[in-house]
Amino acid sequence: MEAIAHFVNFYKKLDTQSLAELSNLYSEDIKFIDPVTQHNGLAAVHQYFEQLLENVNECRFDISQVKDNTPDVVVNWVMHFCHPKLKGGKQISVEGISQLIITDGKVSYQRDYYDLGSMLYEHIPLLGSVIQFLKKRVAS
Repeated sequence: MEAIAHFVNFYKKLDTQSLAELSNLYSEDIKFIDPVTQHNGLAAVHQYFEQLLENVNECRFDISQVKDNTPDVVVNWVMHFCHPKLKGGKQISVEGISQLIITDGKVSYQRDYYDLGSMLYEHIPLLGSVIQFLKKRVAS
């Protein structure tokens, strides 16, 4: 399906130039949810991506699997990003999935699932050490 191919291509190389493609990918009334926030409407999603890309040096996704049961689609991915204030600006990789609903050839619903700790908290000095300690303690 064209909408899924567009989704995969968009996320493979996410940068500020990609934002011009948002209206071709998402419907005007897109509902976009991730572990941090929820964005309703194309303008809100556009603003979210602008802010996200402003704060990272690089952001790309490796898509490992697409389960297409249109209109319901599940996409497995690994996000690779570099943020100057996390992990000394080195690359961080986080596994996740996106649950999509395709309506009229565009994504009308997207919910992302990923471990916010491995994306953010574990890479903050001091807090990261505490989280690693807690994880080891829970696992033993």
